[in-house]
Amino acid sequence: MSIFSTNVSLFICCFILSLSFISSSRERSTEAQLATQVCRNTTDFNFCNQTIYSDPRAPTADRIVLAYIAFGTAYLNATNIQTQIQLKITENEGRKSNSSIDDQLKNCMDHYSDAIGALSEVLGNLDSESYYNFDKMSIEVRDHAYDCEMGFNGTTRSPMSKENMDLMKHTDVCYAVAMLFPYTN
Repeated sequence: MSIFSTNVSLFICCFILSLSFISSSRERSTEAQLATQVCRNTTDFNFCNQTIYSDPRAPTADRIVLAYIAFGTAYLNATNIQTQIQLKITENEGRKSNSSIDDQLKNCMDHYSDAIGALSEVLGNLDSESYYNFDKMSIEVRDHAYDCEMGFNGTTRSPMSKENMDLMKHTDVCYAVAMLFPYTN
């Protein structure tokens, strides 16, 4: 074997290896861009970006992993809010507090139970590879947070305003992710 053929073989091997590195880096770049594209389709890019990229899987996530991240984060957020509502109800039980606020907090508990149920259904659908109604479930969850907020009738400031708004932002991210699935609408 001549030196020329050895050099050509070495060149071809290096060329093929470099193409595979370029190809894999382009794939990673495209996948990372998917998360960014999703966030561009939300009302709060920074919130979405912070939420999605808080998960280490985000830079290489495909649409299914992004759905797990978005809906999983919304689920955790909703369950934390429900716990906060329960704590407020428990704190108020021993005191003479405003009963209309207590009643509305109890209504919020019901709304958040329903929201958590909807998010659980989406996560279950993801597990069974059934990608149906993600968009509608996102809207349903948002509506429960909105109804909790509006239940205070504007006469009293909701003690859950920040939390309700956070969940609404989470559902905005969920909706943007849902648009990646052909079985929505």
